[in-house]
Amino acid sequence: MIQRRPNPDLKGGLLALLQALGIHLAFAGLLLVSSWNWQAFEAPEVAVRVSLVDMGPTVAERERAEREAERRAQLEAEREAEEAARRAAEREAAERARREAERQAQAQAQREAEQARQREQARLEREAARQAAEERARQEAQARERELAEIRAQREAAQKAREAEEAALEALAQERLAKEAERREREAAERLRLANEQARADARRATLREEYILTIQELIRRNWTRPPTTAPGMTCTLRVVQIPGGEIISSELVSPCNADPATRRSIETAINRVDTLPYRGYESVFEREIEFGFRYDG
Repeated sequence: MIQRRPNPDLKGGLLALLQALGIHLAFAGLLLVSSWNWQAFEAPEVAVRVSLVDMGPTVAERERAEREAERRAQLEAEREAEEAARRAAEREAAERARREAERQAQAQAQREAEQARQREQARLEREAARQAAEERARQEAQARERELAEIRAQREAAQKAREAEEAALEALAQERLAKEAERREREAAERLRLANEQARADARRATLREEYILTIQELIRRNWTRPPTTAPGMTCTLRVVQIPGGEIISSELVSPCNADPATRRSIETAINRVDTLPYRGYESVFEREIEFGFRYDG
């Protein structure tokens, strides 16, 4: 168990306080005893001469006081002016805020009114568009009905016309079949006749063309000077381009040709010497470009 020990400082202070109280009480008792039979002392009246001295503030002090008062008044006036300016600024700010709020409220009201107007306008436009679409649909339906009626009428008229036309065509077809059969018989006879004539002409032409080619070959052979290097069995194909009348425009040796270079040159020289091919009497077998063979058998 912990025991609390007394504090010596606290004890000493209490003792000093008690001693002081005792001394004061004793002194008060002595005063009370000594004044128990005390009689008032009457002092003789003494004439008093009083000199009044002006102890008020001096001029400098009054000026300082006045200046201080003026400064305090000026400060007070400045404070009041600042306070009035502050209150005026607050009132002005409040007024501006009020006007701004009113302006914003008015703008918001205008925006809402404009939005309502736009919505109403959009609704009216949609309604007008719907009505216009319905009107167009109605008109289109009426137009389709009229068109269908016209088509049906046209089909009926066309059907009647087609039936009449088919009847007429049937009659014409029968007549045409008869005429066609007669025409085919005539054409067959004509084709047979033309075929016979063409066969005879082709035979004559083939004979004439053979004669024409042989004449050209002989003409070139007469103008050909055979070089010693030409071997028997030499065969070359000649291509000649001519104009009516037999004048040669160009000529060349084409494949096949097994002649050596000297023989080739000699054949080309022979063609150049000819200059003009036979024409009169061979007009029917004339060809602008003609190819024929040139052969040497030894």
